[in-house]
Amino acid sequence: MELHNLNPDERVALAALIEFVVMASGHVTEDEEREIQAIVDEIGEDAYRQAVEEVDRRFPDEEAAKKFLETITRPEARELIFGAVMGAAMTDTIEGHESTILDWVVKEWKLEVKYEEPPAE
Repeated sequence: MELHNLNPDERVALAALIEFVVMASGHVTEDEEREIQAIVDEIGEDAYRQAVEEVDRRFPDEEAAKKFLETITRPEARELIFGAVMGAAMTDTIEGHESTILDWVVKEWKLEVKYEEPPAE
């Protein structure tokens, strides 16, 4: 499954997580911009713009977004969305609040996150 296979609700979930995780710090680095643009390119400019507009219209705060995120049920979509958001977020330091949201998503969506061991010296 790839990002362009996400249904409209799943695209909204992706846009919401990008907004509340990557853009939450108030600044977006060039690397984060590149990652977000790659997501936009894969989904399509119009589809992503519509998802962002839906996020802005429906979710006045993080709690409203979380209630919606609970409705995303396809395991493969959950994994794909989380991976895309992590890819964008990890280009910069993941700060406390961003980490809290990501931890909530892992728990709520019952994702298995594997961390790579750093290479041995």
